[in-house]
Amino acid sequence: MILTLLKNALSAKALIGFRTKDLEWGETIIGYITEINQDDFTVNEIDEFGMFIGKTTFNIEDVLHIEYNDIYQKELEFIVKKGVSLTIDNRITIWNDSYKLNTHFQYLKEKQILTTFFLSEDDYVIGFVHDFNQECIIINAVTKDGMFDGFSCYKTTNFIGIRYNGLFEQKIKLLFDNINIKDKSIIYL
Repeated sequence: MILTLLKNALSAKALIGFRTKDLEWGETIIGYITEINQDDFTVNEIDEFGMFIGKTTFNIEDVLHIEYNDIYQKELEFIVKKGVSLTIDNRITIWNDSYKLNTHFQYLKEKQILTTFFLSEDDYVIGFVHDFNQECIIINAVTKDGMFDGFSCYKTTNFIGIRYNGLFEQKIKLLFDNINIKDKSIIYL
């Protein structure tokens, strides 16, 4: 059955994800199958930002499971088919005293730049600056899938850093723009 799924993916030119016995749980290889033989297949792999990273050949018997047509793959396929190349060296990251970060909020608001706001190194919120003052900031929150996720209000003293224009933010903004062109039901304050 795995061989049949791989052949179907090749003929449909479909993006697939799979895990082999050599990968840790949760790790998945994603890409387009370019060739299938009786014992192995070759995949043109893409990374989490939709960029091609090279071809790799795998033994069919090493495949533990195959995923296809899920939301994550649809997002990556949209990026690949759109032909968008994300800009690697545009990222701006600022780790600073929360009061000094306030000086950047006006620029981010005016330019409507999707930003990652860090509360700690591993705790963050993604979105656009809606409004702010010296004490608080209202963020139009956006999910990693590019979906509008309501409004969040934070004390500005909670933030330790911001990042924008990185590959992570570029990918989310692309997905956000695609969704919001189709969905005009989103309400903004």
